[in-house]
Amino acid sequence: MYRVRKVLGNNAILVIDENEKQESIFIGTGVGFGRRVNMLVDIDEASNVRYIQEKGIDVTSQVVKNDSIYLEIASKIISEACNAFDNFDRSILITLADHIAFAVKRMESGLVIKNPYKNDIRIMFKEEYDIAKRSADIISDEINIDINEDEVSYITLHLHSARSDMKIDESLLLATIINESMSEIEGMLNIKINVDSLSYSRLLTHLKYLLLRCKMKEKLKIDMNEFTRNNFPVSYSLATGIIKRFEKQLGNVIDESEIGYLAIHIERICADQEF
Repeated sequence: MYRVRKVLGNNAILVIDENEKQESIFIGTGVGFGRRVNMLVDIDEASNVRYIQEKGIDVTSQVVKNDSIYLEIASKIISEACNAFDNFDRSILITLADHIAFAVKRMESGLVIKNPYKNDIRIMFKEEYDIAKRSADIISDEINIDINEDEVSYITLHLHSARSDMKIDESLLLATIINESMSEIEGMLNIKINVDSLSYSRLLTHLKYLLLRCKMKEKLKIDMNEFTRNNFPVSYSLATGIIKRFEKQLGNVIDESEIGYLAIHIERICADQEF
């Protein structure tokens, strides 16, 4: 049995398990209809989706408590993600609902927040981006609001954080460092990088896993520094600068063997460009 803690709407309800003392949110058609605070209820878990809440998460968010439709939207997006990914943290319900609610309110007010890293996010987190694109359709169907590519990329970060050890701010930091690094490469070599090229996609993937290796304090097994330093001196110099930027931003020392592999990816990008 569950005891009602808060009715979030006709289709959303916050309860606590009387035995386990665990708070949960149930989302489902009519699950909150006729319920009252402190009422003991028996909820059909086959017909309603349960989201177990982590301690410290405020389910009485100002936006969500005023309109549970955002919980329902977030629930549908999470269901899409759970179908697509083997491991997905469903506890992002509140934070995702909050983000969508504030994004919609911004758009309704005519305030557009640009995401200068949306192309990098789209390439680095392609699988999550595909789900985020579908979330745009869900939002449009539910509340008749069309979110733009900038907002889709922000939702992508929430989805990525729910299936990885990378927090949202870490993912955004990675995109920021990459964007700054690519601008540096373009400026030093006087080229325009094709962000849709295979070599660019491979570079972003490499940098994503470089960050993960840094977090896990893992090292590459083969050192390519001498080879790249001798054969691709310009790319090696650029890679060294990028690694230093990573170290400064992350506050961690990155193993020098990363420079050589990064230099190879930069060399591939340079080979694709017209000087």
